[in-house]
Amino acid sequence: MTVYIVGSGPGDPELVTLKAKRLIEEAEILIYDRLVHEEILNWVNPECKIIYMGKRDKKLKSSQQIQKEINLTLIKYGHNYRVVRLKGGDPFIFGRGGEEALVCKNAGINFEIIPGISSFYAVPAYAGIPITHRKFNSVFAVLTGCESIKAKSAINWEKLPETIIVLMGVSEIQEISKKLLKVGRKKSTPVAAISWGTTPKQQTKLTTIGNLAEGIEGLEPPTIFVIGSVSKLHEKLNWFERKLEKLKDKKIVIARAKNHTNEDEEILNSYKIKSILMPLIEIVYKEFELPNLNDFDAIVFTSVEGVNQVSQKVDLRTFSGEIFAIGPKTKNYILQNFGLKANIGKKYNSKGLGKHIVQNLDQMSKVLLLRSSAATKTLKNMLSTKFYVSVINVYDVRSLPANPDIIKEADAIFVMSASCAKSLSTLDKKILEKPVIVSIGPETSKYLSIPHLTAKEFTFQGIFNTYLNHIWSEKL
Repeated sequence: MTVYIVGSGPGDPELVTLKAKRLIEEAEILIYDRLVHEEILNWVNPECKIIYMGKRDKKLKSSQQIQKEINLTLIKYGHNYRVVRLKGGDPFIFGRGGEEALVCKNAGINFEIIPGISSFYAVPAYAGIPITHRKFNSVFAVLTGCESIKAKSAINWEKLPETIIVLMGVSEIQEISKKLLKVGRKKSTPVAAISWGTTPKQQTKLTTIGNLAEGIEGLEPPTIFVIGSVSKLHEKLNWFERKLEKLKDKKIVIARAKNHTNEDEEILNSYKIKSILMPLIEIVYKEFELPNLNDFDAIVFTSVEGVNQVSQKVDLRTFSGEIFAIGPKTKNYILQNFGLKANIGKKYNSKGLGKHIVQNLDQMSKVLLLRSSAATKTLKNMLSTKFYVSVINVYDVRSLPANPDIIKEADAIFVMSASCAKSLSTLDKKILEKPVIVSIGPETSKYLSIPHLTAKEFTFQGIFNTYLNHIWSEKL
């Protein structure tokens, strides 16, 4: 088989290359580092074995010990599996990708290198700092903090160009500044320190070589330093942090079920957005008789609530047929709680799921559809054209009144289901004129008679991305 040594980019999942994403989705074994964004891990298929091997706690193990373990893991799986070794940034730029490729070569394992966008230029770009500019420089040097101050370092400090980018240098930057001052750099030389670049936590501080101690106070790794006059362009070209500032202290109302936990709050918090849960529906569990699951070729779940209800009556692991789920949330819930693989469509709605089942299940199969009593007929009708379909309503949905006072305070409302849209539409339209209303998909949008946006990806991340694109399209 093959080991793919893949760069995951500087932090923002949207900066991952198309080839890297495809390989992650196809991986049988995924070995990843500390700086890999969690969202990227959601791309793996349910049967992939995920192994964390980041250097999180150097007090317990040295970097050399951890790297040795990584090398042994590559050898262990590389002969028989499709392995993705996922690394932050670019694996061949200060990432030990070359060392790991040699391990594979010496062990007789096929390998490929998939470059990633490197943080040394991407992070300054997100801070509005071009690392080359005709008025300032045409040459730059890239150093790592830990390697550059070693006694046997090959760096000739006097010969370094005016622009220097320092990676992994928070604990060594003071020593680096001393070396630069010693060879004649002025104390007034500008320095930009960029923490958590390309992510919602990005923060840039401008200081000088002579004032580094005070200038970078409060910044934590990962931080990149840009030393030189070009760093001053941050003040004029700081596009990304200005966009983040537009989101700070926004209030977003999430219209969803009362029984639903607000697990997506962390996404909003990372942008310093206040999330407010407004229950517009309540899940009411009901009694129902469940037939023998193994009398069916496939079972279909349209929500996590449906999985919960059925699992109260039977161990899903005893089912030997195909399992289909409405989207990644339900799919992941089934995997995490029962260790079972569920198939999902390319679009996370009734039509997308119906199309996927029709294309992948044998004609005349027996299908059990487990859903809400409030569900539309779309999915049932699609399946009935090719299969024997039995439907069980495993819970009811009860509407709850919307609170006008909460909506008056809102900058945006995320409408998470068609049932919530129905409840929201009962309000006076004047109250709904101020907030930006975003629907999770076309099925939900059908029940909104007020101006709104519709997410292209039918997930919370998709609805949030739609809101971001709207807000950020406005002039900064």
